[in-house]
Amino acid sequence: MSLVETIRAYLGWCPMAGPVRMDLPVRPGTVAAPGRREGALRVEPGWWNRYHNQLLVMALIASAATAMLFLLIGDTSGYPVVWTGLGFGVGWTIGFLLSYRKQYARITAGEFRRENMSRRQRLVRDLSVPVAAVILIAALAYIVQNGMPGWVVGFMLGLSLIGWTTYGITILWERRHRTTMIAEKGSMYTLDTAIQEEMLWR
Repeated sequence: MSLVETIRAYLGWCPMAGPVRMDLPVRPGTVAAPGRREGALRVEPGWWNRYHNQLLVMALIASAATAMLFLLIGDTSGYPVVWTGLGFGVGWTIGFLLSYRKQYARITAGEFRRENMSRRQRLVRDLSVPVAAVILIAALAYIVQNGMPGWVVGFMLGLSLIGWTTYGITILWERRHRTTMIAEKGSMYTLDTAIQEEMLWR
C-alpha cells in the first residue's frame, strides 16, 4: 500500500464515495417557485408564522368580542342587522368554499412568495392590512358614535363565523395535502410536512 493510500485509509476515505453520491434537484428545505428561483424555507417556522394559528387567533378574538357585546347589549332580537351580519358571514363562507382550492394551489405554486412578486404586488400586500385595519376602526367608531350597537354585533358575529370556517377548512386542507401553510414577512408558501419531520429528526 502506497503512502497516499495509507493516509487516505486513516482519514476514512472511501473509493466509492464519489460514485454513490446523488445530486438532488431540490434540496430538503428549499422550494423551486414559479420562475424556478430556489429559495430557502424555514424548516421549523415559529408558532405565529403558521397561517392556521393566525386564523385561530382571529376567530378567538372575534368570538370573544361577540360574546362581550351580547352581554353588554342584552337582548338583540330588536336588531335585525344582527341577522344581516350573520348572513354576510354565511355568504362569505360559501364564496370561500368555492374558491379556496384554487387560491391555496396558487400559494403552493409559489405565486405569493415575496421574491416572486412585482414591486406593485409587494406594495399592495404591504398596505392591505394597515388600510383594512384603519377602515375597520373608523367604521366601528362611526357605528358606536351614532348609537347603532346592532351593527357592531352583527359584524363581529359574521367575522367570527368567517374566522372559524377559514380555520377549519385550512386545517383540513393541510392534513389532506400533508403540508403546512406559512405566512411571514409578506410571503405565503407551503412547507411539506414530511420534509419538516425529516429535518427535525436529523
